[in-house]
Amino acid sequence: MNRLYRLLRLPGCSPALLAAALPSRAGADYSASFATQVAGISRESLAVHGYFLAILAVLFVALFGIMVYTMARHGKGGSDQPEKVAGPSGAVQWLWVMVPFAILLFVDYVLIRLHFTS
Repeated sequence: MNRLYRLLRLPGCSPALLAAALPSRAGADYSASFATQVAGISRESLAVHGYFLAILAVLFVALFGIMVYTMARHGKGGSDQPEKVAGPSGAVQWLWVMVPFAILLFVDYVLIRLHFTS
């Protein structure tokens, strides 16, 4: 306990940083994997899970980057006036509406095909 109090008095050491470092002292297993798969369908579903996880991670990074860029580029200024937009009217706006829908349809198609082929 004496060490703990000395660590807390160090400059730049906060209790939150210390609490974040404490679980590493427990020696816990931090593997992010599932149990060993025995059946073929479980191996295939785990592979599909991995593929979709990678696809969604790429989509998340891309969309987060677009969002941050948009907020930085079109941030609220003193002379900016909002536009009156009621809904998607142009081709690009409809594309932004339909792309997430198409991604969901693709995911559903793959999962339903996986379910009914086994």
